[in-house]
Amino acid sequence: MRHLVVLLSLLFAPLALAEARLEGEVQLQGRWFAEQGTYGQARFHPSVALQGELVVDVGAQDQFVFTPFLRVDLEDSSRTHFDARELYWGHLEDRWELNVGVRQVFWGVTEFHHLVDIINQTDQVENVDDEDRLGQPMAQLSLVRDWGILDFYLLAGLREREFPGRDGRLRLPLKIDTARAMFESAADERRLDGAVRWSSSLGALNFALHHFSGTSRDPELLINADGSRLVPRYNVIDQSGLEAQFLHGDWAWKLEALSRSGDGDRYSAAVAGFERTLVGVFDSAMDMGVVVEYLFDDRDENAWNTLFEHDVALGARFTWNDVHDSNALVGIIWDTDTGERIVSLEAQRQLGADWLLRVEGRLFSGSRAVPPDRPLQALTDARHRAGFLERDDFLQIELVRYF
Repeated sequence: MRHLVVLLSLLFAPLALAEARLEGEVQLQGRWFAEQGTYGQARFHPSVALQGELVVDVGAQDQFVFTPFLRVDLEDSSRTHFDARELYWGHLEDRWELNVGVRQVFWGVTEFHHLVDIINQTDQVENVDDEDRLGQPMAQLSLVRDWGILDFYLLAGLREREFPGRDGRLRLPLKIDTARAMFESAADERRLDGAVRWSSSLGALNFALHHFSGTSRDPELLINADGSRLVPRYNVIDQSGLEAQFLHGDWAWKLEALSRSGDGDRYSAAVAGFERTLVGVFDSAMDMGVVVEYLFDDRDENAWNTLFEHDVALGARFTWNDVHDSNALVGIIWDTDTGERIVSLEAQRQLGADWLLRVEGRLFSGSRAVPPDRPLQALTDARHRAGFLERDDFLQIELVRYF
C-alpha cells in the first residue's frame, strides 16, 4: 500500500504546481431572413450558444486545454449541436513541441476563401463562411529550426460534415442522408490521415508548403437512385499546397494555391490578391483596408465542391481605432462567368468590458431561384448552382456576454 501511495504521489505531484484559467461566453443570436424559405422555413431563427475555455498550466512546459461549444437552435434541430473544439495536452521544449488530443489548426492567408485549410472539418451548420471548424483528433509534432518550423500531423479519423436540417435555412433542396455516407477507404471514417507542413520567412516574405494525404473533408454529394436524397461520399485525396504573404509598407500581397488528386482528375486552384491599408481616411482616426482577390479553379463548371471557379472578390475593411475596438468588413464575390454575386457584411463592437455586439449579413443574387417542384435544377445547372440560396438573404445579430 505504501508503494502505491508513493507511486501516485509521483504521478500527481506536477498537479500541485498547476495553474488553471477558466473563461467563457454566452451568445444570443438572431437571424432574420428577407423571405420565407423555399420549402416553408421560418424567417426568424433564434439560437443560443455557450463556449468555454479551460487552460491548465502544469509547470512551464505542459498545458492542458479544453474548449467546449454548444449551440441550441429553436428552429433547426440539426443546428443544435455540441463539439469539443479543443481537448488536448501540449508539451513544449526549446526546439520542439508536441500536442496530443483534439485541436483546431488553421492554414491560410487570404480573406474571402480559405482554400488550403484542410486539417479540420467545416462546421457547416454553424455558418456558411467556412470559418467555423470542428475539432480534429490528432497528434502534432512541431520542430523549430533556424530554417523554419516543420509540423507533422497524424490525424485520427474523419469528422463527418453535418448539414442544415429540413427546417434550416441556407440548405440544399434535397435531404442529405448522412446515415448512408460512403467512404473510399476500407477503414471508412476511421482511416489514419497524415500531413506535413514547412513554414518559414525570407525578410518580408512569409510562406508555407504542405502536403496532406487522407480522406477529403469535402464530401461529394451523389443523387440516390430515385432522385429524392443526396448521399455524401468521402474520397481519399492527396493535396499539396502553398501559402505566401509579402508585406511592404501599407501593402500585403497574398497567395494560396493547391494541387489535388483523388476527387476525379487532378486539378489546381488558387486565390491571389492584395490588401492596401489607408491610414486616417476622411480626416479621421479610422483606417480602411482595400481588399482585392481573384479566385480560380481550373475545373471550371465541374468544380462540384466550391462556388468559386472564376470569381473576383472586392472588400473594404474599416477599423475605427476607438476604445470599443469597432471594425467592419464589407465585401462582394462576383462570378465573372455567370454573374452570380454574394455580398457580405461582418462587423463588431465592444459594449463595455464584458459585452460584444456582432452583426453579419449575406445577400445572394444573380442566380435563378430554384422552383420547389424541381429541386434537382440547383444540382445540375452549373451556371446557376447558387440558386438554392436566392431566398436566403439574411441579417444576423449576436450579443455576446463574457465571463
